[in-house]
Amino acid sequence: MMDDLSGNKKKKKREPGIIGAAAVVLLVCICFILDVKIGIGAILGAAAGYFCWTMLGDSGGQEKDGESKAAFLDTAVLQQNFSIPKNMPVPYAVLDIRGHILMYNELFTRVFPEIEKADAVVESLKKNGTGKTHLVEAGGRFYEAALNQCDVVAENGAVGMVLNMTMLDVTREKELEKKLDNSETVVGMLFLDNFEDVVDTLAEDRQPLLSAVVDRKLTQFATDANGVMRKLEKDRYIFLISKGNLEALKEKKFDVMNTVREISVGEHMPITMSMGIGIGGGSLEEAMQSAKAALDLALGRGGDQVLIKEGEKYLFYGAKAGEVGRNNRIRARVKADALWELMGASSSILVMGHRNADLDSLGSCMGICAIARAMDKKCRIIMNDVGIGVKRLCANMAESSHYEAAIIKEAEALKMMDEKTLVIVVDTHRSSIVESHQVLAAAKKIVLFDHHRKSPDAIDNAVLTYHEAYASSTAELITEMIQHIGKKVKLKSIEADALLAGITVDTKNFAVKTGAITFEAAGFLRRNGADSIRVRRLFQNDIESYKAKATAVRDAELFHNNMAISVCPSNVENSMLIAAQAADDLMNVTGIQASFVCSKVDDLVYVSARSFGDINVQRIMEKLGGGGHLTVSGAQLKDCTEEEAKAMIRKAIEEYLEEETV
Repeated sequence: MMDDLSGNKKKKKREPGIIGAAAVVLLVCICFILDVKIGIGAILGAAAGYFCWTMLGDSGGQEKDGESKAAFLDTAVLQQNFSIPKNMPVPYAVLDIRGHILMYNELFTRVFPEIEKADAVVESLKKNGTGKTHLVEAGGRFYEAALNQCDVVAENGAVGMVLNMTMLDVTREKELEKKLDNSETVVGMLFLDNFEDVVDTLAEDRQPLLSAVVDRKLTQFATDANGVMRKLEKDRYIFLISKGNLEALKEKKFDVMNTVREISVGEHMPITMSMGIGIGGGSLEEAMQSAKAALDLALGRGGDQVLIKEGEKYLFYGAKAGEVGRNNRIRARVKADALWELMGASSSILVMGHRNADLDSLGSCMGICAIARAMDKKCRIIMNDVGIGVKRLCANMAESSHYEAAIIKEAEALKMMDEKTLVIVVDTHRSSIVESHQVLAAAKKIVLFDHHRKSPDAIDNAVLTYHEAYASSTAELITEMIQHIGKKVKLKSIEADALLAGITVDTKNFAVKTGAITFEAAGFLRRNGADSIRVRRLFQNDIESYKAKATAVRDAELFHNNMAISVCPSNVENSMLIAAQAADDLMNVTGIQASFVCSKVDDLVYVSARSFGDINVQRIMEKLGGGGHLTVSGAQLKDCTEEEAKAMIRKAIEEYLEEETV
């Protein structure tokens, strides 16, 4: 479009000015006849009106909201001096500075048969800014559209501004991009979680049959998905598929997990599988690394699920079964030997758990202190604030000569650190909730012990990791370490009590997530000085706390007839602990399959979630930024009220139920 427009210019009509002058003369005559004072006022008023009227006439009514008169041209002037070439190969339109369409070519009408429908596109382009292309969809096709400013100079020298809108059809390019993206190869790593345990329960003549049936089912699954499945080991497979066909598997929620679980060659426990799928942005090597990372995360979360990793984004499917227990004593012994060597080679040892420490976290820290004492090394526990749930245990520690100065704050810990300092993290694997981010960042060597299902923000630079989602508690894992180290470690009664308390609180008095190793660990602690009466006293509440728990249970609301949602009163000191206890108590009500109790502390709302396993509360809490286990989980919500938190819980439940029914 040419900046300088040429053509014949008609003289602008001055009717508004003539009418304004006549009106002024008439008003002056009338007012002088009636009253002189009124006449003077009328003169001034009429003059002002005349001025405004004539200005309006000069501007043609185009000036508004302080915008420059030069920014607008009379529509008739524009149409007389400018025309769009008929052979212009792209949809094209001319607009005034406000975005009103003035003229357009025939291709533009093909895109927008009803011109009014172009207004929404124009608005989006204005928000995007002039001179910038913006992808828009119209009439089932894609266009790269842009607005550009253009100065217009008429024959009489008047300067104005218009916008021109161009639209370049890029539908074919977008279709090719989509086709290329869908044809990208993604890699899947598949693992049969409990294949060895299932094989051990079968007669020898049935074992090859089981393996053959599993191979046939998985091969058929790959064939139906237009993919390729190859067996690497007896319980490991590699799976290749295009990204486009992966979408069909997502829609089916990877029902191959149910297919494998239903395999039967005699009476045996169901087989569960885990799969990690990696999308690598065009690189098979990157896709393979992503698939391995996704599989590790799936196994760390207890297995029986499919994880898709694309960049830093994860998608989760399945996780309907509980954690798969593995009684691998050899692995535990190897971890114990490695821990002993690392602690022996360190100059100092620091141990910490998660913020707002509970009995499992602090008990595990004390177990590490016992191991350090066996090799004549000092170990300090990092705890900035004493949590409500561990006040009684901390009071007992203060009275013990071994622990009177064992707890230090973050600032003191940082001063103690050097190149050989060993930092041990217990009862959490998430970098976002450790007691001290600075200590974690400064540590050269990190050891990690945890039993929670693995989350995407896991600490990934540990030199030693013992992360078992099947374990009842971290205290159980630390007790395993002590057992395998042997007679070198002599537990004090306060340490045995703390470890047993940690196991007790996370198993809800040995009611959930207990296995053979759990009871063996409890028996070992009992033989080494733990007392169940002293442990029980650590859980005692005062009368106000007990009343608050009763209130939370009484005020619970039913959601979908089988889930309870409640709020713990915030006027009690230990509301977080009471909320967790209330959530446990609500599970004793007939018909309740899951419970959610909120407690507000400062600007955070803590949510405690419980279930019997039919409802996966971990997946519900993950939608709120939390996590945990299939039956025990929680989340922390910032800057919201209890009622808003309840609404968020209901929404997360609805999303979870929708995913389960699809």
